[in-house]
Amino acid sequence: MATIAAVLVGWALAAVVVTALWLHWYPGRGRVSTALASAVPWLLLAAVPAVLLLGLARRWISVALTVMLAVAGLTTQVPLLVASTAPAGREVVVVQSNIKLGAGDVGQLVDIVARERADLLTVEELTPQALTRLQATGLRETLPYLYAQPGTGGVGTAIASRYPLRDTVALDGYSLNNLRAVVDLPGAPATTVFAVHPIPPFPYAPDRWVREMRTLRETVHATRGDHVIVSGDLNSTWDHQQLRALADNGFHDATDQAGARWAMTYPADRWFPPLIAIDHVVSHGFTARSLHTVSVSGSDHRALVVRLAVN
Repeated sequence: MATIAAVLVGWALAAVVVTALWLHWYPGRGRVSTALASAVPWLLLAAVPAVLLLGLARRWISVALTVMLAVAGLTTQVPLLVASTAPAGREVVVVQSNIKLGAGDVGQLVDIVARERADLLTVEELTPQALTRLQATGLRETLPYLYAQPGTGGVGTAIASRYPLRDTVALDGYSLNNLRAVVDLPGAPATTVFAVHPIPPFPYAPDRWVREMRTLRETVHATRGDHVIVSGDLNSTWDHQQLRALADNGFHDATDQAGARWAMTYPADRWFPPLIAIDHVVSHGFTARSLHTVSVSGSDHRALVVRLAVN
């Protein structure tokens, strides 16, 4: 009886791994598939107890098949586990932070910016009240140039820069504010910077998220110039096909380049640590040297600190 139970549980866990593989490659459009795709790296871990249970039950063919599934699952995650070699030379530091409906401690965020010597800051869910608090900090001592479009709830977004911003525009076709600006960075003149926040696929209508991610990809990939930075709360993980499509065509996700698979950002306001990474910096003409997360009090996201080498 114990052997039969071990086999059944082992097969059930192997089925979880199969489901995870399907979710990674399936371009989800429904609430359930988009939500579960965020959990793919955790679902793949089911292969470990599956192999152990099937091995104890001496089901060697099942063990071999489960090991093959585990290897297939690992290949989907390897890009985020192995860092790329960044070129020597100039570096751009980007800080990205969603401040949870304006509740995040903007003073603490500015301290992070100063400590990391950031060149760019992107902020989402910036309310008018939070913008007032932000402007009352010492932000302008580090990043004197600010393009902000605040809004109620989670609508507001901003870009702050060490260098002058020009050609600023709020992008059309999004439920939340998505911004674009051009900045001359050291070694990367006329860099186009996007501060983005596609609508969440869950619990909202996932078809709107799919549409906004497609629009964002088309807009970003059509951007002229050698250097582009896309920074924001993308409400997407590596296991969403929509994010991987954005990080294509010469664009790369900093998490991928830095080998920072386990740098999770959300949710950051629970008793347990963040479980998924939905904040990203995607770029063209740069290679991420490092990526780490930093806690911001009052926010449900950890901030990203990304160091980009100019290619």
